[in-house]
Amino acid sequence: MSRLIHMGQRLKQILKQKKVKIVDFADMAGFTNQIAHYHLRKSDMKRSTLEKFCEIISISPEEFYEWNSVSVINGEKPPASSILHHGHRLMELISERGLNKTRLAKRLGMSRRTMYNLFDKELFGSEELDKVSRALEISSTGFLHPGSLDDTRVADNDEMLALREKYYKLLEEHNLLLKTHSSTKEALEQLKKENLQLRKQARSKKG
Repeated sequence: MSRLIHMGQRLKQILKQKKVKIVDFADMAGFTNQIAHYHLRKSDMKRSTLEKFCEIISISPEEFYEWNSVSVINGEKPPASSILHHGHRLMELISERGLNKTRLAKRLGMSRRTMYNLFDKELFGSEELDKVSRALEISSTGFLHPGSLDDTRVADNDEMLALREKYYKLLEEHNLLLKTHSSTKEALEQLKKENLQLRKQARSKKG
């Protein structure tokens, strides 16, 4: 059998069917979430790397290559034939990317409560799908078809999204520091005025 498969996509497919989150896989492998997505984007990998990953997810390299056949033999449906639950897909992407739910809700233009309601929806309307895709910076095709070419491109944005999350956090901390600095400056100015007033009063008494 030809082994010309996209190794990263196959790994992602197996993780999904085994219900192993990418962040958990990264932790078990001893590297960051970004590095995990790097491997999922690669079409090929070294034999030693493959063996290490197979050991982590408790399968043999042969099972890795023949995974779709193994799934059928075991009575499991390939992921492509299953109906994608849109709400669960949204939660999966949030978890994979480590997104801040409050900030994501703001991007979606809705409250956290309304966003949580989306998690229970099996199918999104066209407007909801478009809004969610834009907020996640993913194409509708990538959202609806995990493991597709468009979905693998999403991983390219993960590092950018992580950096953006850090930027927002730093921006909030910066704004807080500015407010603190402004309050401290005002307090110092007030103390200077009071000190100056006390000096004037002291001089007037001497006079």
